[in-house]
Amino acid sequence: MDLGRIWAEIDLDTLNNNLNTIKQTLGNKKVLLAIKADAYGHGAKEIALELQNRVSMLGVAGVEEGISLRYGGIKTPILVLSPIPYFEINALWEYDLIPTISEMDFAQSLYESTKKKGANMHVHIEVDTGMGRTGLDYDKALEQIQQIASYKSIIIDGIFTHFPAADNDIEFTRQQIGKFNNLSDKLNTVGIKNFIRHCSNSAGFLNFPNADFDMIRPGLAVYGIYPKNLIQECRNCDLHPVMSLRSRIVNLRFLSQGQSISYDRKYFTKRDSLIAVITAGYGDGFPYAMKNSEVIINVGDDNQVIPKRAKIVGTICMDLIMIDVTDIHGVKIGDIVTLIGSANGEIINVYDLANWANTIPYEITCQISPRVPRVFIKDKKIVSTRNLLRLIGDDRLTPLSNSGK
Repeated sequence: MDLGRIWAEIDLDTLNNNLNTIKQTLGNKKVLLAIKADAYGHGAKEIALELQNRVSMLGVAGVEEGISLRYGGIKTPILVLSPIPYFEINALWEYDLIPTISEMDFAQSLYESTKKKGANMHVHIEVDTGMGRTGLDYDKALEQIQQIASYKSIIIDGIFTHFPAADNDIEFTRQQIGKFNNLSDKLNTVGIKNFIRHCSNSAGFLNFPNADFDMIRPGLAVYGIYPKNLIQECRNCDLHPVMSLRSRIVNLRFLSQGQSISYDRKYFTKRDSLIAVITAGYGDGFPYAMKNSEVIINVGDDNQVIPKRAKIVGTICMDLIMIDVTDIHGVKIGDIVTLIGSANGEIINVYDLANWANTIPYEITCQISPRVPRVFIKDKKIVSTRNLLRLIGDDRLTPLSNSGK
């Protein structure tokens, strides 16, 4: 069984194990799985189908993402975390999506909509305790939430805030937690109770156990990617990457010393070199800005596969990447190349790529292109694939052997 030019393997067993670890650490609190941006590039519909009965809510960025999940058969409550255009309010009703109120004019528009519908609208309210982006202003939040609560057809299911620096500014995050606690206490005092409180993203969950409240909103952690920094008193969770990105060698050529490689002629061979070409590029979401980056090549056959590291050379192209394999004995056309993930004990993690590209892990996985097939694996077997042709289950496109595992 063979795949094409590039593919992303999504290990559903690892996904489930990561969620198990988080839930065991969390206790009886709820989990909202952040599944926006196509589940951080992992495949939103497929991830949701796998975990929908194991989480309390799913979090998306916009109405379109929520509608897509509903069309995919997802029944779990879906919270739209970001503000939406007012003209999309009708879609909230049609597709049973929960909006976030982050400013009062939107709350008023929702209320007018409920009066027209003659039905209640369940909402969550965002409060800005320091993100400086969206949410009710903290100093006005008590009064404004009381006003929203006076709209009897608006049901406040949850109130939340967002941490901008839970992995690098401990004191600021502690101040945010204090503000949120204070607001929650004041709301209870004025009779606004029984709402779900949630603050923590992955970094918040791992670094600040006192910020679990009633629910957490992990994304990176479930996908097996740790936040940038873990503070000394953090939780010790054994999490593993869910995604591996792989390609293959399609061309080998000898270039003499001093020859240029790729666009702009920024790289010249420093010796007589054997250069391999692999079928991946920035059109697949592999960052153009990569510097001093590496890949792992599986050299050998089914009886013995040896992982070897090789440097990327020359400017990354839209569809192709060149690597120096001069010192790798036995390399051949067809060999599997790992760009992200594990290959027989050798690992390139998302943080490696983020450092090489001077970016963040979120961007690395989120920008992997729709043209890259997602191959979903469970119990070491391929259970589904997703690709541009949508020939799911077609034997012509069934995924590979010799995947590097």
